[in-house]
Amino acid sequence: MPYLSPVSLSEEQLTISELKQQLEQFAQYQKDEFLSHHPVADLVIGRAEYMDLLLNRLWRHFGFEQIAEMSLVAVGGYGRGELHPLSDIDILVVSSHKLPDDIAAKISEFITFLWDLRLEVGHAVRTVSECGDIGREDLTVATNLQEARLLSGSEETFHRLKLVIHSESFWPSETFYRAKIQEQRERHARYHDTTYNLEPDIKSTPGGLRDIHTLGWVARRHFGAKTLYEMSTFGFLTDAEFRELVECQDFLWRVRFALHLELKRYDNRLTFAHQAQVAERLGFTGEHNRPIEMMMKEFYRTLRRVAELNKMLLKLFDQAILNNGEECEPEIIDDDFQRRGNLIEARKPALFQARPETILDMFLHIANDSSIEGVSPPTMRQLRTARRRLNKFLHTIPAAREKFMELTRHPNALHKAFSLMHKLGGAGGLSAAMESNCRPDAVRSVPRLYR
Repeated sequence: MPYLSPVSLSEEQLTISELKQQLEQFAQYQKDEFLSHHPVADLVIGRAEYMDLLLNRLWRHFGFEQIAEMSLVAVGGYGRGELHPLSDIDILVVSSHKLPDDIAAKISEFITFLWDLRLEVGHAVRTVSECGDIGREDLTVATNLQEARLLSGSEETFHRLKLVIHSESFWPSETFYRAKIQEQRERHARYHDTTYNLEPDIKSTPGGLRDIHTLGWVARRHFGAKTLYEMSTFGFLTDAEFRELVECQDFLWRVRFALHLELKRYDNRLTFAHQAQVAERLGFTGEHNRPIEMMMKEFYRTLRRVAELNKMLLKLFDQAILNNGEECEPEIIDDDFQRRGNLIEARKPALFQARPETILDMFLHIANDSSIEGVSPPTMRQLRTARRRLNKFLHTIPAAREKFMELTRHPNALHKAFSLMHKLGGAGGLSAAMESNCRPDAVRSVPRLYR
């Protein structure tokens, strides 16, 4: 191994110059491993584990293990055990009671030492009571505390902190859910509610890593699921959805890791200035702008998949947490569909797989009934499953062609049915697959966005 584990460092080696050298060697090791196509998840988790060891070693070096009722806690993304090369290392020093001035001064020395190592450390020093008070008032603090993980120090103090965080009075599940949904809406609005930004933010753009994090935060707060894997084992994600989210996260992590290797300071924007280098780091090849085009095509495809999963799963959480729509009695539309409130839903569990043309029937019902505002979460999940399992193009099914032509002629198709079809990720696959078999005048009636 080309670097030393922090655990093996002697007291004499715990100097700024020596530790800087060790950190540089570790960073170079991770860079070499990334360029050798080592799994990025191992590198992201491995960097967090390395920082765990370093902080623990320095905690002992400063003599903090001798101080009762004080804990060093990782929070935020670091609390999840994830660190990219330029990620902030968010830590919390928490105590049962207010610390004496001499200990507070020693903690300041500890934080300054970390800054001198050029580590991007975000920190707070609070009592358990202060964590509860501030967390109740600040959603960001509350979210970071949800992912608190003990690094060193008093287990009893950390246990008291967890009791505060998990108490119903801290952030009731319904309140937390509504707040995170509003937070996501505002974040998406800053990026014009589209995944197709020319210089997208890997973390915050719609369909980015934050959309995956939001699913995790809501599931953790309401269901107690700490990871995507636990969400799948508890039944909140299907196995296919779990695998898809992991696959999408892995690609976004690789893009972010490659970007951080190019930057001097923390940023998550995939700007024009860095797209060529990032594409090269990821192994995309070709002449001129071909590597960038290939990378961005895969990037936008990934964002769209995450955004689609995020929308569907949050709708499912909406029903589970707020019981929205559960009390409504279904209103039968026909043998295949019914309305529940303002949502349409399939009456059979595998309707779209058994008869794919009924996908078009659903959108015809939406166009016909102005009071239908969307698709029920279980039906959204069924639609996603059917789209991925279709073994032929819809335009090869005569009944589907007829229904599609009927839909293009419908006066409410453009602003209602096709708009919703696009949001559900179905428009591109449905309309493009049929274009060769439709009359030219009908095809022209479908906006370019849906072609």
